[in-house]
Amino acid sequence: MAKVLDGTRCSKCSMGYYARVGERTGGFSGGKAVAGAVIAGPLGIAAGALGKKKVTYKCSKCGYTVEQ
Repeated sequence: MAKVLDGTRCSKCSMGYYARVGERTGGFSGGKAVAGAVIAGPLGIAAGALGKKKVTYKCSKCGYTVEQ
């Protein structure tokens, strides 16, 4: 799937445009887990669970939402 940005056409209906409606942190980041393991050992793997940013976009026409 292509990266969604404000003003990008909806991939579902092709009529509306995506608008940013929210963001959250969560999820697992493999890159942070590897870096944490190298720097702090096994306890550093827990760093992979910290701070991955997710942005939610919603179509102005059909209401379809995408989280990236």
